[in-house]
Amino acid sequence: MSNVAPYERHLEAILAEAVRLATATADCLDRRVPSCPEWRGRDLVDHLWHVHTFWQAQLRAADASARRDPGERSIPAGEQPGDWLEEAAGGLVEALAAVGPEAACWNWSGQDFDAKWVARRMALETAVHRFDGELTLGDPTPIATDLAVDGIDEVLRVHLPTDIADSPEVALGGTLCLACSDADDAWIVDVGAGHLRVREGSGPASACLRGTASDLYLFTWNRRSVDELELTGDRSVAAAWATLPT
Repeated sequence: MSNVAPYERHLEAILAEAVRLATATADCLDRRVPSCPEWRGRDLVDHLWHVHTFWQAQLRAADASARRDPGERSIPAGEQPGDWLEEAAGGLVEALAAVGPEAACWNWSGQDFDAKWVARRMALETAVHRFDGELTLGDPTPIATDLAVDGIDEVLRVHLPTDIADSPEVALGGTLCLACSDADDAWIVDVGAGHLRVREGSGPASACLRGTASDLYLFTWNRRSVDELELTGDRSVAAAWATLPT
């Protein structure tokens, strides 16, 4: 799909965003993360370190049929978690580069069992958590436009289809258009009765949210609010996004 960034771009982003997160949290490991209030900076870095090492284990297994348990892992007490995260991110990028995009690898989505899926997921998750880490310092920088467009597409094509089938009670109560102000990308989304309908492009909708690709992507992960975007139409439809299982 045209919205998916190239494999090499994903690998580049994994390492760059992990380094930025390590740097951002170095002096605020004990500070609460506003976007993840149950976590402190240390927990955020530790989580992403676990995620990166988990996917290395799945890549090593080269088995699309089943999840592999990587076993108990922990960053030793007294160590600088950012250093361990950078090492794990570097190891993950090396593993992805070595096997190539078509290599077999399990994932939880039920489709696209290959290294491309992992590279995309890790680039996008690392970018969002880098934003979380910088938010802890109070001055986060946007996610790059190409990654953010890719990320919105992933939310709509991967996460929501996986989650909404198990949550028939959730609904937007109308159609919602997400329109990028710094790119030509837009999507119209409808959720209800356990079904998800997504159409690329703008058009009539119950509500439309317009903003930068970064702000829209962060909105889809509840890092930006409706009030931080340009809204036209029914506010309740846009606000209902926060009730979806993303």
